[in-house]
Amino acid sequence: MDHVRGSSLAWPATLDTIRPFIVTWWSGRTVEDMPADIRDVYSAADFGGRHINMALVLLDENGKHLRGSIPHVRPGEFRFNPESQGRDFKRQVEELVSGLTLPKFVPPEKQVLTLPTVCGPGKPNGVRIYLTAEQNRMNHYGTPIVEAVPMSGDLRKTLAYPDGERTLSATDLKPWLEQMYPAAIMDGKGGFRKIEGNLAFKSAGKDDKHRFATITGRVDFELDNVGTSTYSGDVSIVVSYPLTESTVESIRGVADFTVPKGPERIKITAALESVPE
Repeated sequence: MDHVRGSSLAWPATLDTIRPFIVTWWSGRTVEDMPADIRDVYSAADFGGRHINMALVLLDENGKHLRGSIPHVRPGEFRFNPESQGRDFKRQVEELVSGLTLPKFVPPEKQVLTLPTVCGPGKPNGVRIYLTAEQNRMNHYGTPIVEAVPMSGDLRKTLAYPDGERTLSATDLKPWLEQMYPAAIMDGKGGFRKIEGNLAFKSAGKDDKHRFATITGRVDFELDNVGTSTYSGDVSIVVSYPLTESTVESIRGVADFTVPKGPERIKITAALESVPE
């Protein structure tokens, strides 16, 4: 079980070692989120009550638990060098499979990378959020993160065209804002203690086909992780509507914030676009 937002290590050789065993993977924030079959595997591995960023579990062809381990990822010991971390992780995987007869590896067909999407009634179906980070010493936020959030009925009502100006709270946009955190930082219960702030929501002109509104303001975040990380971000969103309707047609926006992570301050940018665009 590996959270999608884990550190980027030197994966290719490591994956070749364990790929014959990989049937599925799951990522999530808490044990309570696990589907029943994944929880059975987790329980059989008997990891106890420890917090887990990543766990590897090997099963036999009948689904019986063979071995499990929680890899130790120690970036500080390797001066935050991803190649060195990757080699150490590969060593741990090789120890996990030591003595087992590995099935012959058949390379899979090359997969086409696709963006996550959401399906549901009405358009837009939802919003994609792209998270990118500036270069940093820890050097493990190089791969962009993309999340897809469905458009709920409450969000549609909240974002109905404003006549004039009104105030939105950060809670109104929580389904989007709670995605705005960097990889490998959720070492608590996997959530936020607070997401707070007021945002100005006001009409902003029109063109031949649409009228527009903007959402702007500053949002304060507090994670429930061990270090109680706090950070703030400026949010700017443009919402478009048909000329004669108040229902949302499209959404685009950006948010910038700096998140404390160990000895660093990681600058993160979140870009939002509606799906389908």
